[in-house]
Amino acid sequence: MVTRAEIVAEARRWIGTPYHEQASVRGRGCDCKGLVVGVARACGLPEAEGFHACLANYGPRVDVALLRRGLESELRQVAIPRPGDVLLLRVRGKPQHLGLMVEGGRMVHCWGAGMQQVVSAAWTVGRAQRELDSAWAFPSLLAAEEAVYG
Repeated sequence: MVTRAEIVAEARRWIGTPYHEQASVRGRGCDCKGLVVGVARACGLPEAEGFHACLANYGPRVDVALLRRGLESELRQVAIPRPGDVLLLRVRGKPQHLGLMVEGGRMVHCWGAGMQQVVSAAWTVGRAQRELDSAWAFPSLLAAEEAVYG
């Protein structure tokens, strides 16, 4: 069973990975979806491949409906994000960017515009004012936590 701390630790290992659209290889390249898929894959989360397939057409022009369907098909929406959860953020008012929640109100995410690499940042930073739209948890993580904590 993977823990939230292990997801956060894996996400932090991706910091410095260059931006590369449609990629998900730590140290070589990823985009925001590829970061989430790559971290999930490295942690052995079964949702990783399904999530990747659901968002295969994700690119610089984000289809918000496709993005939401992909999230809904593989993850579970949660009211309050916790470390290890996937964040869907609005950029210029449109939900289109993904990150992984870490501790202290921060996220690890890959942003192609300007940064061009995976970084750790606060939710609302820079000119784009990335704001939280919704938070999503990996169902296998929730099931394991429920089995342990009831």
